[in-house]
Amino acid sequence: MIYETVSKDENIDLLFEAESHSGDFIAVLRDGFSEYMDRKAFSYDWAWTHPAGRYVITVFQRCSVFIAGKQIWKNKDLLNEAEKISRIKPPCFVIVLDQKQEYMVPSWGRTMRSHFVRNKKNPLHSWRFLGIEKAELAAQRYSEQGFKVAVLECLEDFNMY
Repeated sequence: MIYETVSKDENIDLLFEAESHSGDFIAVLRDGFSEYMDRKAFSYDWAWTHPAGRYVITVFQRCSVFIAGKQIWKNKDLLNEAEKISRIKPPCFVIVLDQKQEYMVPSWGRTMRSHFVRNKKNPLHSWRFLGIEKAELAAQRYSEQGFKVAVLECLEDFNMY
């Protein structure tokens, strides 16, 4: 399987819809998004159908969506728990914007772009929130700046080295 057939840039639009999709589980590979899938579809067997390389597949559950300072959608089936086998502990949340933002990786000496709001101290990682309330407050502020914003819970990751 070629990851571009599963993980597409245009699937970013799925995150900002005001409707539910079977638990709202989605995977991210290299800043491209899968379609929504059943939670049980994400497994080591599924991950290893992707080509070898140096990347991480992260599985998220969509929590909420903000547009123009207002929450337009909230997940009623939120898990609020990271998987036991995941390196992501404790449960944490990230913010995704509808437009890619530039960030600088000083050790690489170059600018990168991502839909994920980056950690200012360590730009190789997303800005992670330990509680959904803090993530949603930050998401609301970003949406007031004109972005469509989704809050995602980090559930599981697959290191594809």
